[in-house]
Amino acid sequence: MNLVERYLKKPHLLTSLVLLGAVVGFIGYRRMPVNLFPDSERPQIAVVTVYPGASAPDVEADVSRTIEKELSTIEQVRRVTSVSKDEVSSVAVEFEYSKSLDSAATDVANGLQKIKALLPVDSRPPMIFKVSSATPPVLTLALRPKASSPIDLSMVRQLADNAIKERLLQLPEVANVEVFGAHQPVVRVSLDRDKLAEYSLTPADVSQRLAAFNANQPIGLLITGQSQFLLKRTGEFKTIGDVGRIVVAHLPGGDVHLADIATIRRGTVEAQSAYHGNGRPAIAINIERANSGNSLRTIAAVTAILPSLEKQYPGIEFSIPDTQGELINLSVGNMLDALRDAVIMTVIVIFLFLADLRGMALAAISIPFTYLLTFAAMWLIGYEFNMVTLTAVIIAVGMLLDDAIVVLENIARHYHEEGVDVHKAVVGGTQEVMLAIFSGTYATVMVLLPIIFIGGFVQTVLRPLSISLVIALAVSYLVSVTVIPLLAPLLLRRSGGAGRNRFERFVGNFDKRLVEPVRDFYVWLTGVALNHRWLFIGVALVLLAVSARQMPLIGRDLMPPMDTGIIKVNFETDANTSLAGTEATLSEMEALIRKRPEVTSVSSLIGSEPAVISFGAGRLPQQGNITIHLVDRFHRKASIWQIENALRSEFQRLPGLKSVDVFDFGATPLSTIRSSVDVMLSGPNLETLDRLGRDVEQRLRTHLRGATSITRSWTLDSVEVQFTANAEKLALYRISPAAVAGQLAGAVRGQPSSTFRVPNEDGLTVLVQLPGRQRAYAEQLATYPIVTPAGTIPLGALGSVVRRPVPSVITRQGLERTLDIQAYRSKQPISHLQDDVDAALVGFKLPPGYTLSHEGEIKQMNESFALLGKALVLGLVLLYFSLVPAFKSWVHPLTIMSAIPLALIGAAWSMLLADKHGCMPSMMGMILLAGIVVKNSILLIDFIAAAKERGATTHDALIDSVRIRTRPILMTAVGTAVGMIPIAMEWAIGLERLSPLAIVAIGGLLVSTFLTMVYVPVLYSLFEDASLAVRRWIGLKPTPPLPAAHQS
Repeated sequence: MNLVERYLKKPHLLTSLVLLGAVVGFIGYRRMPVNLFPDSERPQIAVVTVYPGASAPDVEADVSRTIEKELSTIEQVRRVTSVSKDEVSSVAVEFEYSKSLDSAATDVANGLQKIKALLPVDSRPPMIFKVSSATPPVLTLALRPKASSPIDLSMVRQLADNAIKERLLQLPEVANVEVFGAHQPVVRVSLDRDKLAEYSLTPADVSQRLAAFNANQPIGLLITGQSQFLLKRTGEFKTIGDVGRIVVAHLPGGDVHLADIATIRRGTVEAQSAYHGNGRPAIAINIERANSGNSLRTIAAVTAILPSLEKQYPGIEFSIPDTQGELINLSVGNMLDALRDAVIMTVIVIFLFLADLRGMALAAISIPFTYLLTFAAMWLIGYEFNMVTLTAVIIAVGMLLDDAIVVLENIARHYHEEGVDVHKAVVGGTQEVMLAIFSGTYATVMVLLPIIFIGGFVQTVLRPLSISLVIALAVSYLVSVTVIPLLAPLLLRRSGGAGRNRFERFVGNFDKRLVEPVRDFYVWLTGVALNHRWLFIGVALVLLAVSARQMPLIGRDLMPPMDTGIIKVNFETDANTSLAGTEATLSEMEALIRKRPEVTSVSSLIGSEPAVISFGAGRLPQQGNITIHLVDRFHRKASIWQIENALRSEFQRLPGLKSVDVFDFGATPLSTIRSSVDVMLSGPNLETLDRLGRDVEQRLRTHLRGATSITRSWTLDSVEVQFTANAEKLALYRISPAAVAGQLAGAVRGQPSSTFRVPNEDGLTVLVQLPGRQRAYAEQLATYPIVTPAGTIPLGALGSVVRRPVPSVITRQGLERTLDIQAYRSKQPISHLQDDVDAALVGFKLPPGYTLSHEGEIKQMNESFALLGKALVLGLVLLYFSLVPAFKSWVHPLTIMSAIPLALIGAAWSMLLADKHGCMPSMMGMILLAGIVVKNSILLIDFIAAAKERGATTHDALIDSVRIRTRPILMTAVGTAVGMIPIAMEWAIGLERLSPLAIVAIGGLLVSTFLTMVYVPVLYSLFEDASLAVRRWIGLKPTPPLPAAHQS
């Protein structure tokens, strides 16, 4: 009793197992997380340190360099970069994929603890943030007061920072909530400069008095008999009136209270950031999901709670100007529609070949079982639905039916042509091809296997696709040799006109009019080729050579661009522009954006806030970002790149706008890749880097075709006002440089003195500052009065006040200062842009101590293509050695694998005709193609071996293999190709990124199918003749017939 007979005798057990797996699969389908893309980001930790009052060079020297040097020593660090701007240092540590995010955060925290004493005393403790694919918000809420509401944005900010944030954090689907948009409330103590001078007080004196009074101080335990009590001094302010009652000076004429020299009121921090929701000022709240969370469930949970929040806070208007939900819903919905269409088209192809509704139904039945069992496995191993895994599911449609079609066609051939009874047809037909299709499935798995373990970005992006395909193929094989034989007796019937209905007989003409002529043509062509073998070999070599020459024309990309309907705009206004000036420019840009009919929502921000990482760190008040949502590409005439070009042209005409980058969401596949083209200069001197950067920028503007914008990461056009103290003058007036700086700090930015506690909320900072009209401004800085023991004198008497150009931002990487010249592209291949960059830099010379490197996509692309090349070679090696034991031959695995170079001919021309570039998905398509096409070769070689075992001559066996195997080979090839059409035609949002995979597979499969049935017999005969000649030459007996795979 063979294996097929054994399990067919236990139909109830087999049916129960399949149905149980299907139920688990349905549960998995309902519960699997849904996100847009898989997590492809390397583990990254951001360290943000605030150094009040420090300029960008001081932040770099005292904070960023110290942190960089320590964190660079941590194991598995890939890159350390930093951005230093006035008062804020942002250091990003990128780790290798093998490092877990939690382990990375722990190592960074330990490293910072080591250098705690080396950081400036005045700097605040470094803040550590984990950065992953979950860091970008899935949803941004915009909160603003309603027109009739008495509250202002400051009150909205206080509610957002406290009650609303806490309510959102209570949702289990929400991992983190961050609030942004300035308007942070404070208790503002506005000092009168004349009164300060009258009483010989400084802002620092007032700040110290406030800190001393506004505190609860634990003293100790009072122990009385058998009781004990905690003793503490209470002094925290209860009301704002309490602030004004403290005594700041004791004079002969009486005590001076704070209210005598200051105005005390609730106010806001001077803004260094701003947020607009749909063109109107607002407070923004970013919602983040957990690393393994479900984006759609997080969005749904927050959306569901909004009506409750609106009812609780009737004076606040809630809106959603930015969300991933629409894109994910649309993309997943499109993908499921594409899956449905793929299944329908594939089933139609099967019917056209079989002309049998029962046979079609039998093959179609395997689809839901296969998918449900695949979903069960994916859910159990923790996978999610996203663009990559759903692409694998769609690709698998045709491949899933390959095995079922071969089994079904072979059972039908035994039943109809050989006239055996149903049971024997099922057992014999299944057993005959069981190991042959296993070899084909096994071969495809072997080719995909290296992708799963190759490492790097390639493994991270393509591993979910490969594993999903491997699971689907394995399940498909099991279904084809279990479910199909189990149901075949119920649906099979005798052939003939009486057994078919009119529609089936009509469709049967397709077989007679197309399939049979194609089969006869192949039989004839194979006979010709066997008589002119070297001529056909020469033709194949010419085709390969011509195809190879087309590859440079195609160009190369890391990942293809895609029209997601989301546009990003990074802009910067002229140096030293105030926040108000930048906000005015932003309003002009928003007005231009909202004129376009395709725009649905706009989310804009300026600057950054130190403890808020999801809105971006290190951004200056002159820098901003706009996110524009459009209607999807199926409902607008212009492409996203055409809209970008139009907006870019309009923005560039605005006055005061120094630079603007307009690019599509996902323009770079990793957040750590700053732009498509990134030429990085490194060296010690800022002025030299600036000069070299201007030269490189000009060269790129002249030579770089297809680039949409070219900008530098920083320029030396910002102006810093510097005070240099005169030591003799300081000694004369008996005042220290620190005391002078302290008085200036209070006059310019104010001094946080203490915290005004608010029950159940974060406290309000008590800020000591001069009112706006009395502050030290750049124009009158030299005349600002400084209180000294010798009297009040102007600042200019203590030193010199000068202006010097400085960078507004200092960037570093690899412990060196850097300057990046960056460019984005629309649809131009990266390799062509890189060729232009290389041409532009011909003759460019660097002084000693300076280096130039290519960062951006080109660097990651070269790394990824190297890994993919290794994966392809390793996959072919594994494929060869998996075929050797199956066919007990060292030679004919090469015959089987000859289909692979033939497939590459079709792959190259299909990419050229479809105007697609070589990229990671297309390389993955070639790897997948190698596994698919060998299945057809295996079917031919297996039949040839079986025929020769039955006594046929080599020539007859070759001709018969083509005649018998044409139908199943055509059926599986066309079915697989048709199943990939929705991906190739980009029927879902975001499929532009993965369509090259399907285009390569379809083109390669169709061309390979045509050529395989001619060239595999030709090469088989050549290898047989060569083997026979070699054995005769060394005096060995002729090789016995090659065993068929089903008997191996």
